[in-house]
This record gives sequence, structure tokens and C-alpha cells, in this order.
Amino acid sequence: MALAGEQVARLGRLLDQALPLDKDGRKRWLRDLSPEYQALEPALRQALLFDDARSSVALLAALATTIGDGSEAVAVMSSGLRAGQRVGPYQLVRELGAGGMAVVWLAQRDGGTPGREVALKLPLISRLRRDLAGRFARECEILGRLEHPNIARMYDAGVSADGLPYLAMEYVEGKPLTLWCDAHQMGVRERLELFLQVLDAVHYAHGRQVVHRDLKPSNLLVTSWGQVRLLDFGVAKMLADEQEAVRTDLTQVYGRMLTPDYASPEQLLGTAISAASDIYALGVLLYELLVGTRPYVIKSQGSQVALEQAIKDAQVRKPSTQVQATAAVARAMTREKLARRLRGDLDAIVLKALAKQPAARYGSAAAFAGDVQRYLRGDPVEADSARPARWGRSVRRHPFATATVVTLIVAATELALQNQDAWAPTLRAYVDRLAARTATIFPRARSDGPTSRSP
Repeated sequence: MALAGEQVARLGRLLDQALPLDKDGRKRWLRDLSPEYQALEPALRQALLFDDARSSVALLAALATTIGDGSEAVAVMSSGLRAGQRVGPYQLVRELGAGGMAVVWLAQRDGGTPGREVALKLPLISRLRRDLAGRFARECEILGRLEHPNIARMYDAGVSADGLPYLAMEYVEGKPLTLWCDAHQMGVRERLELFLQVLDAVHYAHGRQVVHRDLKPSNLLVTSWGQVRLLDFGVAKMLADEQEAVRTDLTQVYGRMLTPDYASPEQLLGTAISAASDIYALGVLLYELLVGTRPYVIKSQGSQVALEQAIKDAQVRKPSTQVQATAAVARAMTREKLARRLRGDLDAIVLKALAKQPAARYGSAAAFAGDVQRYLRGDPVEADSARPARWGRSVRRHPFATATVVTLIVAATELALQNQDAWAPTLRAYVDRLAARTATIFPRARSDGPTSRSP
């Protein structure tokens, strides 16, 4: 079956949506396929229901070579790689993992530092242009400047002699953030402290005009010593300036690799992407860290109108209302205690990050971090500034101090009514000393803005 270039591109986008599903999910996805895509249904069925997942790659390669547009683009695929094989200057050691559009190998560079291993990312299929190697090198230089303790370094990028693009990144040995937290039965405070490392890394990248675009647990590994490492800026989007975004060639080569469950509404709709898209993904991530589930699932197949309607209708429920018993156990507390812990400030923080309109989210990852830090300190959070019950929360957080102050106020009132002037100096001195110890129940306005946290 020969497909036009536009059909191949559409086929690739549809496969992005369906490949992460299990076999039963793929069957349902095909059954619900929009009528406008029925012409592609045979190819989709063949690609999705093969027993060997790599057969879909071979199918895509065959389809891509049918494009007769007169260009010099060549279909290239990385299926069939084996340990010991060379890709550019790298020797493959073992496969680390594969997704819908890419495979990652542990590799070593010829003539490099002995024993230093890299994670070599290869697209399962790509259409290569002759000028791609130079563009890879320039973009790798930009991404290689991201020097941060919570960001895995990008070392190299290029194209092998047989036309296969590659990205060489720092190899990080660790577990995905959510799995690591559950395995260690980390409580809410410990999870938030790890999340602050993520926010600090993202804020650093945003400050250098780099938006990640695919923040998810598998791209956030925690090492054995508890340090978060952010991976995979190879699909990032570089911002030309504050107003205009420019699509990069790395993004074009590596395909539409966003994960729908963590993507912002503007990403799913294909509209302008900015740092606010990462803030949304961070909101999904925090929701999952706290509750164990994501806020909702969007079925992104079908027509654009259906997708827009699904996004419009999707409702984000407060994390405190979605707590399951199994999630509470993984956080070393009961379901009721976890729900109480999330109710109020943490609900407000998560919902602000998950606002459908980018302008309604946190203005930066640093602002997001500022609210998390305020929560951990016991201060009122900015996400909850519109709610009137701050005094009530202060009373719940500091019951003894509140009771003491109330008692003193009553006593002072009675003394004043009795005109006991002799008591006034002593009482005033005592109140001053007590006020210094209980000032936290009367939060003062802060002049400093939210700041990011250094790990």
C-alpha cells in the first residue's frame, strides 16, 4: 500500500497515541477510530497488533520509502541493533529500554574515558536530510550547556555513516520518581522535598530558554543516594525569545514524542507551547506523587473537534478526594490521614498548576517551588490566597499558641476593666515575649517573591 507523505505523517501521529497501550487497549483504540482515519485502519491494525513490537517499525520503514516527493530524504530505522554494533563513534553494550518512537542503548565511546558509559538514544524510524548532522551539532552545543546537578548532561549528537541519528546522554542509574517514592514508602513531606529538586532543574532550564515538553516519571530518575536526575532534553523545544517559539530539528527527527497523559491542553491541541506547558506537566506529576493516580485520562484519538471537546469537558478533581487505600499505604499513613493532609493548601497548589489556561497557572517553576516551600514551612500559600479561612488554618496548625494568646487577651481585657494599672507593665512585657514565640500564627505580608530551591 503506497501512502502519500501527509498520510505517513498522520499515521505516525496516530501510532504515537496507540503504541503505549496494551494489546486490549490497542484493539479498543482501533474499534473507536474516527471515520476520517478509516483509510489508515489496515496499516494501523498491522502495526499495532503484531506480536513482535519491532514489526511495526519495519512496516513504517516500508511505508516511508513509498513517498515519491523528489526530496533527498531517506528512511532510516534502528531496529535489528545488537550488542557490540557501532553507531557513529559508539559501541552498543545493551538495550536499556524502548518506547513508541525511540530506543535507548547503554554504549561506550571509542577512545573516550575508560569505563564511561552513555545512554545512546536512537529513533526507531527517521527521515534524514543531508544537513541534519550540522544542525544536530549546533543544538547539542546549546543543550550541553545545561549544567545542573539535577539534569543529566547531553554529551554528543550526530548521524552515523549509514544515516542513523543519535543522541548521547549521561547514563543515570536509578528508578522513576514515583516508583522510587512508593518503594521507600515516602511520606508527603519527603515527596515534596524531592519534587522541589525537579522544580529547581526545570526552572534552571527555562531560564536558558529550554522547555522540556515531556516531563513524566520515566524521565525523572532517583539515584540510590536520593538525587533526582532529569533526563531527555533531546525532545526539548528551544525558545527563540519570550514571544516566539521555534521548532527544532531534533524535535522533528525524534517525532511527536509527548506523552498524552502528562501533556498540557495546548500540546494536545497543537497550539503555542511555552514554559507554562511544563508547569502543567509538573502539576500532573505532583498529583500522581501525592495520590498515586493521574488527574484524568484524555483519549486523544479521533477528530480535532472531538479532542477539543474532550479537553474542554475533562474535570480535575481535588487530590484529597481521590485518595485510594493502596496509595495511602505507599505513603505510610491511612487513607483518612492522607486525605486530611492533602485537603486545603495542597489541593490548591495542584489545581493552580493544572489550570487549563496557561495564564492561570504558576508564572514559573520558581513560583511553583515557592508555594511548595511555603506549605512545608507552615505558611499560607499563594495558590490559596483567594480563600478567607487563613485564621482557621493557623488555629489548626498552632492550637497551643492560639489558646495561650486568646487567654492573654481575655486576661488583659479583664485587668483593663478593673483598672489594675499596676499589672500593665508586667503584662505588656510578658505579651511581648510571647508574641516573639507565636508570630507564625499571624503571617506577615512578604516582600520577597518565590525563589527556587537549590538541592
